[in-house]
This record gives sequence, C-alpha cells and structure tokens, in this order.
Amino acid sequence: MIKLSIFSVLMILISGLTSLVASTSLITFAPFDNPVANGMLNYQLSALPVVGLALLVTFLFAGRVRLRYLNFRRTGPLRPYFAQPVGGRWESDGWYLALIMCGIVGVVTFFQFLPGGFTFHWATLMLVIPFAASNAFIEETLYRLPYVTMGENDTSSNTYGLVMGSVVFGVMHYWGVAPAGLIGVVMSAFLGFILAKSMQETRGFYWAFMIHFLLDIVVIFFILNQAPQ
Repeated sequence: MIKLSIFSVLMILISGLTSLVASTSLITFAPFDNPVANGMLNYQLSALPVVGLALLVTFLFAGRVRLRYLNFRRTGPLRPYFAQPVGGRWESDGWYLALIMCGIVGVVTFFQFLPGGFTFHWATLMLVIPFAASNAFIEETLYRLPYVTMGENDTSSNTYGLVMGSVVFGVMHYWGVAPAGLIGVVMSAFLGFILAKSMQETRGFYWAFMIHFLLDIVVIFFILNQAPQ
C-alpha cells in the first residue's frame, strides 16, 4: 500500500505538469495562422517529456509488469458491469462503444462552442487527425496506462486501475477545454472507466487509444474551427 500510494501521488503530480505546460509551453512555435492550432501544437510537444517521465516512473515501479500493456492487442471479452445478462467481445463491440460515445461527446462539444460560431478552413481540418492521435496517446499514457499497470503489478483486483484511471482523468477535465466543468468531469470519468476496462480485458493499449483518438477527432474538429473572437 505504501508503494502504491507513493506511485499514485507521483503520477498525479506528473499529470498535473500537463496543466503547467498548457499555460506555459516549453516550445513556442507559430507555424499556423490559427492561434488555437499553434497553442495545441506547442502544448502537445511540451507534453511529450511529461509522457516520457510517466513511462519511466511506471517502468521503475512496476517491476513485474513493466510496460507490457503498451501494445496494440485488441481482442478479449467485454465483461458486463451493469444490467447486461452476457458480455461481448472488444474486437467487435468496441466499435459500437466508440460510435455511441463519439455521438454524445460531439453533441455536447458542438453546443459548448455554438454561441461563438465556427469558421471552417481546409488547413485546420488537415490538422485534426494528427492532433487527435497525439493527444490520445499523451492522455492514455498519463491517465490510464500507469494505473492499470500498477493495479496488476501490486494488487489482486481491477479496482485500483478502474478507479484511478477514471477519477484522475475526470477531475483534470474540470479545467479542460471540451467538455469542461462538471459535465466534463462526469463524462470524462465514465470514459476513463471504459478505457481502463478495455486495457484490463484486452491486456493492450489498442481500444483505449482508438476510442480516445476517435473522440478527439470530434472534439478537436470543433476546437480548431472556432470563429475568431
């Protein structure tokens, strides 16, 4: 418990560094006409050293598991946690979960930015996919992989990985861009639970990354195409 507590505190502090680099980027490139795109680029580049630190700490603490979950395995039983009589399979049902969550998050994000309007441009549309992929990898490496890994390495249940992988992610999104506030906390915590569950049940990174990537495509699409204020 002492080891797990120390690890949890370290990982929360490391995750908090993303808020610091979001407000004070280590890099200040400005290759685009869109200031939001420049800010996102500088944030993601600045967050990469934070990701490296998270992976290093996880590798050092998880002496048995190490970084074994950092693979693209995508098969496994999707076990029910609620009222379903039977479970499914991640390799097929993962896509249904992704589409449902993309629809919900898309609607919430659209109405969050609707009052300011949108200005769509081909240059910003081309940036959506690389930014979404990068952000999904950064956040899954910071908010899911460490806790699922240590949950297996140091406990005999899935509870630690599920709780930490959802609660920390949810709380951090209170100050996020979209969805934000209390709605963002609830939605992000539920998403974190599903993604941590996918890692545990497939023993891989694929669905956590893929679902997060698809969600970020929707969110970043609206963020980058806000009308200038």
